[in-house]
Amino acid sequence: MRKEGGAMKRLLLIGAGSALMFTMGGVGPAQADGGVHYSTAGAEGTTFSLTSAGAGRCAGCHRAHTAEASYLLKQAQPALCYSCHSTGGMGAGTDVTNGRNAGTGDALRGGGFDFALIGAGAATKTLGLADPAHGGRIAHSATVPVGASEATTSKHQIDGTTTGTMWGNGAISATVNPGKAAVTLECGSCHDPHGNGNYRILKPVPNDSDAAVEVNIPDAQVKKYTTADYWLVTDRSVPVTKGGALPAAGVTDGYIANASQWCSQCHTRYLAGSGSWRTDSGDALFTYRHRSDRTDREGVERPNCIQCHVSHGSNAAMSGSAADVAFPGAATGSADSRLLRIDNRGTCVACHNV
Repeated sequence: MRKEGGAMKRLLLIGAGSALMFTMGGVGPAQADGGVHYSTAGAEGTTFSLTSAGAGRCAGCHRAHTAEASYLLKQAQPALCYSCHSTGGMGAGTDVTNGRNAGTGDALRGGGFDFALIGAGAATKTLGLADPAHGGRIAHSATVPVGASEATTSKHQIDGTTTGTMWGNGAISATVNPGKAAVTLECGSCHDPHGNGNYRILKPVPNDSDAAVEVNIPDAQVKKYTTADYWLVTDRSVPVTKGGALPAAGVTDGYIANASQWCSQCHTRYLAGSGSWRTDSGDALFTYRHRSDRTDREGVERPNCIQCHVSHGSNAAMSGSAADVAFPGAATGSADSRLLRIDNRGTCVACHNV
C-alpha cells in the first residue's frame, strides 16, 4: 500500500548521494564518474581526440549560440539531468527520479526525488548478547530492507525555481535563526558535471554554502550505486585519502570519514561532537544536539549524518508523535520525513536499546 502525503519540498542538504548532475566547468581527458562526466585534470602529456570529446562531452549538454539556459546549456536543470538520469533516459542507469537503477530496478542508495524503494516500515533490529567491551550494552544489528516504490515524503528540492530554507545554516547564535532562507537548488548545486575526482562528483563546496574549507571525498575505486539494505551506508571501496589504499579492517572508509563534514558545509549547526546532547551550544534553536561527527569502527551504526538520512529523497512515513515534530523555529508539527531511513523516528531505536 502506497503511503500518502506528497513530496515535501523542503531543503535539507544531507550529503552524498548517487545523482550525477550538470553545471559549467572545464573539459579534460580524465574520466570521472562515467559517461559525459569528466575531470579537468589529465596527466601531463596525455593526448586525446578533440572530435570524440566534442561530440560526447560538449554537444550532449551545450549549445554555443542557441542555448536555452545559463552556462550555455541546451535545457535547464533538472530537465537536462533527467534526460539521462530518469526512466527512459539515455546514457545513465541511475534513475534518480524514481530511486532505482533504470536497467535492473535495484534501489539507489540515495533514494529518489519523486519515488523511493526504502522499506522504511519494515526495518528491524535483532538483539544479541550483552557487550562487556562497551559497558554491558546489548549488542544488536539493524536492517532496513528494500521495499516497494512509494512516493517520497521528503526530498531535496532541486527544480531550480522553488525556494526553501537551508536548515541550520549559519553560525551559533543566541538569536533565533532556523537557517538560510530563500535558497534555490538544482542538481549542479552539489554535483560537478565535468568531474573532479571526488565521490559522486560532489563539489568540494556546494553552491550557496559559505564554507571556507573544501571537503573532498575520495572517489570510489569500484562504483556501486544500489543497495539491498538501507542501514548499511559504508562504502569500503573508498580510500581513506585520495589516491591512497583502501581502508584496512577496523579503519573507517573515506566516504564515512568525510560525509558529515560535507553535509555540514550547508547545515553548519547540525555538526556536533561527543557530549553535545548535554552541553548547551549557546544557539537559540539548536541548543542541544545529537552527535553527528563520529566516524570510527568502519562507520557501522555510528552517529553520522548519512547513517540516519538519505541524500535525495525518502518515502518514510511519520505518524503519532513523529508527525508532530515541527521544523526549527516553527510552532506547529510537520509529518515531513526529513530524509530519514525509517518510519516514525525508528532511526533512534536502530542504535539505542529502549
